[in-house]
Amino acid sequence: MNDEHGHDPDQHHDHDHHHDHDHGHDHALIVGNLPEGDWQVDPHGSEVLVKARAFGVLPVTGIFEDFTGGMAVDATGSVSGRLVIATASVNTGWARRDARLRGPEYLAADSYPEMIFTLGKIEPSGSEHQYLSGSLQVHEQPVPLSFPVYAIAHGDHLHLEGEVDVDLDHDLAELGWSKPFFIGNRLRLETALTLIRG
Repeated sequence: MNDEHGHDPDQHHDHDHHHDHDHGHDHALIVGNLPEGDWQVDPHGSEVLVKARAFGVLPVTGIFEDFTGGMAVDATGSVSGRLVIATASVNTGWARRDARLRGPEYLAADSYPEMIFTLGKIEPSGSEHQYLSGSLQVHEQPVPLSFPVYAIAHGDHLHLEGEVDVDLDHDLAELGWSKPFFIGNRLRLETALTLIRG
């Protein structure tokens, strides 16, 4: 199933779950509505990553180290929420590359200190995953995103894990970013969020 940009969001998902909190509790995949209530992102049990390939070959992973967020689920299963990511917190392990990513050519962290993902909906797909859609605001440009997520109940925690490909030439064309020498024209955004009741 392709998303609205023609990507295949299931293509790269290895369905590995890296967060193993509350070892005394079993994991349960949620295929229906999410549990009702207010949920807050636990940054200590969560990851927000961007992946690319340098020079088309070498893998590069950027970790956003500072983010906050929350989600509300009502009695009908409708959801609302957002994830706020500090742009200056990107860390790829190479200071020169990080400085350029944070600079005016790309994230422009001084002018735009936050990227905000606004959650539109999460709906059961009839399969083992949920289908999530929303909009990521980069600078002042909204980037619509739709992709499958795996929702997992783990004790009193809720895990949401998903990934989506973003094309610099299509999805981010309005930002006017030049093609960087150190990555290709496709980025993969990955999230593994642990949420606790607020």
